[in-house]
Amino acid sequence: MRHLILLLLAPLIFPFNYLLAQDNNKDDGYLIYILGRDTTMIGHYSLKGNDFAMTILVRSNLNVHKVSGTFFSNGDIQSVDGYAYKPSLGKDSQFLQSYKLHTRNDSTFITVKTGNNIKTYNYPGRGMMHLGINPYYFYYPLIANYAPKKTGDSICSMAFSFDKGFPFILKRINASTLTAIYSIRGNYTLYLNEKGKVASIDAIGTSSNLKGIVVPYLNMDSVIKAYVLSAEKYGVMADLNKADSVQATIGSTGIKINYSRPSMRGRVIFGNVVPWNRFWRTGANAATKITLSGPIFINNHELPAGEYSIFTMPTEHGWTLMFNKEANIWGLLYNPANDFLKVAMEVEQLKEPVELMTIEILPVDKGGVINVIWEKTRAYIRFATKQM
Repeated sequence: MRHLILLLLAPLIFPFNYLLAQDNNKDDGYLIYILGRDTTMIGHYSLKGNDFAMTILVRSNLNVHKVSGTFFSNGDIQSVDGYAYKPSLGKDSQFLQSYKLHTRNDSTFITVKTGNNIKTYNYPGRGMMHLGINPYYFYYPLIANYAPKKTGDSICSMAFSFDKGFPFILKRINASTLTAIYSIRGNYTLYLNEKGKVASIDAIGTSSNLKGIVVPYLNMDSVIKAYVLSAEKYGVMADLNKADSVQATIGSTGIKINYSRPSMRGRVIFGNVVPWNRFWRTGANAATKITLSGPIFINNHELPAGEYSIFTMPTEHGWTLMFNKEANIWGLLYNPANDFLKVAMEVEQLKEPVELMTIEILPVDKGGVINVIWEKTRAYIRFATKQM
């Protein structure tokens, strides 16, 4: 008889439980990201059940992303439909890109269309992070709703980028703190309010070095319009990191270094933005690259002609410079197994801060010097073009 009653009540109980679970996954917020003193991104995100939506304004080069999709019940992304455009006033906005994600048979498929160019990606498994650099930042407050409830517990998933899958871990530190651990971007700390929703995000020391704060309400249409008006009057915010190169001929050897130059923007750099005891791409974006037309010699160690990526390991007690055989890689994909040469750097403190990170190649007696200068630090190596 008891089993018969439960069977009859099941259609009533299970929908109620389902709706209760759906109601627990409700979130709505407005997230502002700041790099140093500059606001870089502003967005609205919402979650109802497992369905989510975002509207994101990116100030750098001024574009807007509109994204909607669905999570699996564990927080992995099941589907996404999004597009990006450049907003304008008084004329049609410029369409930039569209992207779609879907999962099938435990595989993830992504299609990105830019003009007539269509790229497709196929990843084994499912993950919590997808679809490029700008929407990526706004998944954090959404996936926080799927975090484990018990202190010390973790959810292990994947993040897809650079045609590869990387481990992604969402961990409960305590009732008000989560960490999102992503090997190629660094650890994001998510601080929660009394309702368990994200109140702020600390990504200092990661590849982005952003701070985020959630506010109760913003009129996104008005925000977008205001930044369009500002761009028309004062110009669009440029890329956050300036691409540059430096070159010199020392003896008969040509040396060229290509790198991206971040700015201080009012931040503490070494030991904070650039953490101690962790590899640094020695710039921003893609790995810094050195091209040699002939060999150079550092402490009588030969670095043959060719292309290398440059990484450094800043510590409070000294720096190490690594010349890596993988020359053309993203700056977070450093693999120490591919180091060709590692050398100690000399370090000195400067009297005045240098706002824009700078690399120099200068001739000195019987050779040259490579300087890495930022904030109040100059780290450098001396080299020769002939073996002593």
